[in-house]
Amino acid sequence: MEKIKFMTSLLTFYLKGEIGQQDNFIKLKIPNTILSFIPLGSRGENLPINQISMVGTSFHLLLGRFLFGIILALIGLANMKNSVLYGFIMFAIGVLTVINSFQTILVIDLTSGRSIAMSFVVFEKSKAAQAAYDINKLISERIDDTNTRRQTDRLINDNDRIVNAINNRR
Repeated sequence: MEKIKFMTSLLTFYLKGEIGQQDNFIKLKIPNTILSFIPLGSRGENLPINQISMVGTSFHLLLGRFLFGIILALIGLANMKNSVLYGFIMFAIGVLTVINSFQTILVIDLTSGRSIAMSFVVFEKSKAAQAAYDINKLISERIDDTNTRRQTDRLINDNDRIVNAINNRR
């Protein structure tokens, strides 16, 4: 699995989250913010692949944030008569807040019952889908490796090919 870097917010476009694989672990790095735009470090997680039960994506609209962004944008437009700079800044923050209210969420459920959710900017929906696909592929490979019947069938087929190869030589 290749490391996937993604934006969690347009207001903090410079903060990137990461999803990658190291041996039998999924490594996550999720940036923390205060009020959605003040950076405050990051949270790291190392999840064993054999402890992941399900991975999925969903699309959300945060209605409160959406309405707040519209109000900020309208205040910005109304204040452009008095102060163009202040009005433009309020309008820009409002528009970015409206855009950020549409989120793609990657949810990783663990066998312990714990869920980890990571939000992606709506424009990076394909990265969330790719991460879900890659993690599900790793889970499938792990299940195939621990499937005793499948491994036994593979060994029997390998032994049959060796026997046939030896018999055809003589």
